[in-house]
Amino acid sequence: MKYTNYSVGKYLRDLSAKLPVPGGGSAAALVSALGVSCLLKAANFTAGKKGYEKEQSEVKKISKKLIACRLTLTALIDEDAKAYTGFSAAHKTKNKKEMAAALRKTIVVPCKIIEISSVAVFPALRLSKICNKNLLSDVACGLSMLRAGIESAKFNIDVNLKFAADYRFAEKTKVKYAGMLKTVLRDIENTIENVTGRL
Repeated sequence: MKYTNYSVGKYLRDLSAKLPVPGGGSAAALVSALGVSCLLKAANFTAGKKGYEKEQSEVKKISKKLIACRLTLTALIDEDAKAYTGFSAAHKTKNKKEMAAALRKTIVVPCKIIEISSVAVFPALRLSKICNKNLLSDVACGLSMLRAGIESAKFNIDVNLKFAADYRFAEKTKVKYAGMLKTVLRDIENTIENVTGRL
């Protein structure tokens, strides 16, 4: 099943039901995709807007980057569900090699969510300075959702790393994303504070 082919209502019902998927990782991808969509709304309401002629070229570039981020995050909604389903199947085999490979996939997906969400943050920071001022609240909402998506993805990384037999992989992953989160979450907080002060 591809949740991206179904209604939001169907996704929410399944997310809240006693079902193995979708879960928190998939929801993290969805939240970040929603955040990027809010940012794109701000960009679209700036494109062609009178008084923002000087910003048009940059807004176009920002939109292009954000669209790419949204497409990837949307795909990760289903990819996370697929990774968990694969791990569940491997777990039943009791084959350690298969289980380790499947577990790694459940870690790789939330890592991608963090990475793509972080890529979206930089154009969002710039957008907060040049977009249509009537859409600043959408920029703040977008950044807030990206923060939620990033933090939620990190929870999924942490819980799955506990079962990783490869100690080096686990430690390397922890260090990499701890550093990345510190920087990107600080940038998000500073920008949201700046934007809300201008609402």
